[in-house]
This record gives sequence, structure tokens and C-alpha cells, in this order.
Amino acid sequence: MTSTKSLDHRYRINIEIGMRVMIKEENNLELIPGYVKEIITQDVLNESGIKVICEDNKIGRVKHIGTETNFMSTMELITNLEKKLRQLIAEELSRDDSDWWENKINPTIRENAELKHSKNQTKKKLLQIPNYELIEETDFPELLSIMTGKKNWKNNFENIFHDEKALFVKLDELAPYRNLPAHSKDITPHIEKKIQVYYDDIIFLIEDYQKK
Repeated sequence: MTSTKSLDHRYRINIEIGMRVMIKEENNLELIPGYVKEIITQDVLNESGIKVICEDNKIGRVKHIGTETNFMSTMELITNLEKKLRQLIAEELSRDDSDWWENKINPTIRENAELKHSKNQTKKKLLQIPNYELIEETDFPELLSIMTGKKNWKNNFENIFHDEKALFVKLDELAPYRNLPAHSKDITPHIEKKIQVYYDDIIFLIEDYQKK
């Protein structure tokens, strides 16, 4: 079936070419975001979901339409956003410098991350905690500082986020929300909505850049 053909609308659940979806690949437990390039399923009654090919050529069955805000909790969104920003930083800064951690990260941020990384190594081994990369030891304020550093912003991140002040506002507000559940404080509907909006804003900018 080509991308120009349509399935019976009763079973397509409104999936369209170019739509952002979350798919599940075979033998992969994680849901993966993608933009539909082609609808290939023939088994329209299959409860596993409509099968599609995404623009990055990944193939899977659609589990959700839209972004992670449709099925993740607010704390999962914050954690997921941190992971995506860390991955983005590593990818962008390593493009022209394989030793980017030493050469493009503020020494204070680097030292703090290395200190966190080295703490309680014996306990981490007993608890079978993986030996994460140093960038995984950074949080929103540090990630923001890395991206908006003068050279990094001009060379790597301005083309992604465009507005430095807008990015600052979003990550600066998200940072304290991250700790609310840890201190047994409820997340209000207003905060929940703000987290969802900021998540989508940032994710769409990253994905729009990566699609070019």
C-alpha cells in the first residue's frame, strides 16, 4: 500500500501522512516517536495498532497519536525532556569535536558532574546502578548553561531554539517542578498544563531541526 491510499476511516483512527505518532517496533519495549511517511498495514482490525513507516524509516504499530503528553505523567515528561536535551547536547557538540566534554563544557559544570559521578561507587555497584555518561549527571540549569554558552549557542543551538530568552524561561521554570514529588508536594493542574506545553514546545523545535 502506498502513502497515497487510504484505509477505511473507521479503522485508521485518523492517522494521516506527516502525523506525529508513538510507535512500538517489534522486539522493542520502548515507544518511539516518529512522523508517518507511509501507512502499510493490511490488517485493519488488528488490535495491536495500525502499522506505519516513519520518516526515519522505522516501522512499528501506532500506540498513540501526538506527543508523549498524551500518555506520560508530568514527572515522566520532565525526565524524558532531560534525556532528550542531554542527547541533543552530546550529538551537537560532538559533531566537530570528539573531546567536547573537555573543550565545550564549562569547567564548573564538568567538575560538578564528575564529582556526582565518582560518589558512592561501591554503593552503586551493590545496587547495580549503571555507570552513566557524565552528561547524565547534569540537570536543567546546567543543561541550559551549556546550550546558552556564547560559543555553543551561536555554533550549535541557536538554529534549533532560535530564542534564547524563551528557552531560558521554560527550563528555568521547569527546574523547580522536578523536585515537587520528591518532597511530597502535589503538582497542580496549572503546573501540569505548563509542563505539557513547555515539553511540546521544546520537543517540536528539536524535531523540526532534526527533520531538515
